[in-house]
Formats: sequence, C-alpha cells, structure tokens
Amino acid sequence: MSRSYYDIDPAGDVLCTHTEEGEREKLRSEKTEVPLAKAVLYAFLPAGFPHTVTDDYLAYQTYDSLQAFASSITSLLANRAVLEGLGVGDSSSSPTGALILKITGDTISRIATILFAHRMGQAIEPECKFYRLLADIFNDSAQFLDLLTPALPYFPKLGVIVSAGVLRALCGVAANASKASLSAHFALTGNLAELNAKEASQETVVSLLGMLVGTLVVRWVEDKQVVWVLMMLLVGLHLAMNYRAVRCVQMRSLNRQRATIVFREWLEHGTVLTPEQVSQRESILRNGRGNLASKTGEYTGVCDFVTYGHLRRWNPGGYHRYDFETSLYFMGIWHRGGNFHISIALKEGTKVPLSAWFDAVTHAYHFDSALKDGLQSHYENEMPLGYVSEEQKEAIFAALTAVGWNLEANALETRLPVRVRTGDGRKGRPRIFSKSLLHVLCPVSDMSTC
Repeated sequence: MSRSYYDIDPAGDVLCTHTEEGEREKLRSEKTEVPLAKAVLYAFLPAGFPHTVTDDYLAYQTYDSLQAFASSITSLLANRAVLEGLGVGDSSSSPTGALILKITGDTISRIATILFAHRMGQAIEPECKFYRLLADIFNDSAQFLDLLTPALPYFPKLGVIVSAGVLRALCGVAANASKASLSAHFALTGNLAELNAKEASQETVVSLLGMLVGTLVVRWVEDKQVVWVLMMLLVGLHLAMNYRAVRCVQMRSLNRQRATIVFREWLEHGTVLTPEQVSQRESILRNGRGNLASKTGEYTGVCDFVTYGHLRRWNPGGYHRYDFETSLYFMGIWHRGGNFHISIALKEGTKVPLSAWFDAVTHAYHFDSALKDGLQSHYENEMPLGYVSEEQKEAIFAALTAVGWNLEANALETRLPVRVRTGDGRKGRPRIFSKSLLHVLCPVSDMSTC
C-alpha cells in the first residue's frame, strides 16, 4: 500500500509531497506551488506566521509601518530646514561655524542619552507602550524645532539645535528599549532574532517608499507656511498611527496599571480579566503609576515601592499615618482628606511583588469603610473588611495564569529593586523579624534615603 509524505512549515502549509512507488520504494518529490504574492509577503514576516507570533503582531506592524511612512517624509522636511540653518546654499555662511553647531549638538545629545538611559532604563520595560509612544512625541518635537533653525540667529539657533538633539537622544533610548520589549512579547517560539530581522526588512521597504514620496514633496513644496501645515498634518498622522499601534498590543505582564485594573475587577465582580480585555481598558499616557481609588471614588491616591528608611522617615505634615507589617513587606499608609499615599518596602526574598500590590489595591478599594473605625483597627481585626487570605490569592493568581498572564515577569518595580533584610545585615545569618533589629540593603546611590 502506497503512502504519501509531506514536508510542512510551522504554519502547517505543505512545502513538498513525497510518494512511494513500486518495490524499489523510489521517492518522487513534487514541490507545492506557492503564489507569488504570498511568497513576497513571507519574505517580510516571521517564519511560520501567524503561529510563531502573538495575535496582536500583525495589527501592530501594520500601524507601525504607516507611522514609519509618515515619519520618513517629515524627516526629509526637517533635514532640509536643518541644512538651510547650517548655511547650505548661503555663500556668507562659515563651514567652521556650521561644524561647531553640529559638534555641540551631537556632544550634548550623547550625554543626554547616557543620563536618560541611567535614570529611566528600568522603567521602560514595564511601561513599554507608554515609552514607545513617548519616543515619537520626542522625535516629532525635535522636527518642529528643526523647522525653526533657518530663521534664527547663531546663538538661538545653537540652542534649538542642541534641544532637538537632546529630544532625538531621548527618542533613541525610549524607542530602542521599548521596541526590544515589544519584540520579546511578540516572539512565541524563541524567534526573537528572526522577528527583529524581518522588522528591519519591513522598515527598510517602508522607509524607501517614504523617501521616494518625500523627495517629491521637498521638490515641490518650498513655501514655509505650506511646509508647516504639511508637517502638522503628517505629524498628526504619525502620532495617530503610533497610538493605534500600541493600543493593539496585548501585554501579558502585569505592570502597575494593568495589575490595578485586574485586581479591582476581581474585587468588584469576582471575575478575572484576560490580557485582551485589559488592553482595551488601560490608558497609554495616563495612570502609568497605577493610581488607586476607593470603591466610591471618594478617596484617591498612589502607591510606590520604597526603601525601609524612606518608609520610616517620610512624614508629610497634616497626614494621618498607619504602619503594617506582613511576612513579605512593610507598608505605610498616609491619609489626609480625600487623598492617600501608600508606600511598600519589600522584604528580602520577594522576587515578584504581586501579592503586595494586590493588598495595596485592596486597602485602597475599602478605604471608605475602613476609615470609619480607623485603618489600624481595620487591619488588626482577625477578619478585617475586604480581607483576602493567602489561599484565596493563590487561587486568583492561578486563574490569572490560566487566562494568559505571565506572573513571573516583574513589571511592577520601575527602579532598582531594593529589599529589606532583618538581622545583622549579612547574608547567611539567621533572620529574626524584629523591628528593633531591622536593617535595609540599599544601593550606594540611595544611602541618603535609608
């Protein structure tokens, strides 16, 4: 009995068909025809698409390509203005002066790159959607500054060029880091390198098309007012496409905002939201810190992770203060009027502070009822209002994992993670959880806050 054999790709499409014939079992190969349009498309998509990437990949890449097209045209308009500002075509301009402008702008922009990467590097991955959009806001702002350079005297021009260079430096750091995080999200089968390579191919084609159209635009459009109007239209399109792109992304890690949305939904309705549902609710430009609110909305505030020294010493005037301690963290709650502030100092050994953030959301949610008897008595009761046991939290976390959330990724801390060690401050010694023997492990740069 003759059998057939098929070579298939990761998407399940047949590449070749093999059959057995006669006693000699001679194999005959027949290559399956692939339509030309499909073959060209596959040259720009990851192998095995769509099974090797997440469901939101195609929508994001579509909008990302459209924004890159608009950005290519605006870049040509801005570059022409910069060249005019540096004296290209003006016989009275000094090449040395233009070179000094260029060197000064590049030097300060590189310093800005280092400072921004040092200060915000750890915050980009948890908030990659925000920083991906922010990067293009920086870039577009720099291009508008470029348009001013031809009309300015030397020293104001120097300030504008330096400012535009700094904005581009911030754009470069935010864009590259956030794209890396997004690519890691899209790649499902360890195909991160290939996915980045194919994205580079996509950007190359889109940029070429944008340059061709932009060449015609800069050739025909000379009037300054028309250039400004055209820039505003293209920048509006650019930002709109960027916003649509990041709105399509369904991140599976729980940052502060997404965790707050998920936990509040469970507290209010007892349901667990999927990454797709949360992506439709989360804000891109607002509430990045995970702003908290009580059930009625009468009390609002924020929560942050701090060092133990900051938690113990921070005491703003006019606020009522409450201190709590669990096996995982120390928590301080400050309340005045309709505002509150929650600080959490995590204990050593805590890798992902999801449980602590859940408790903070719970405290905030029940703020209205808890204040009637005082937060301290509310917490110290055997079964305080809104109490959620560790067993219940484990069940909730299991349900979150079941619907697609990645609880292993720590997207809640946006600065260097600091933990509280109890005992004598040295590793390997017995740990005695006593407030009188409490010490904190801090980075050197944060010793002033410990």
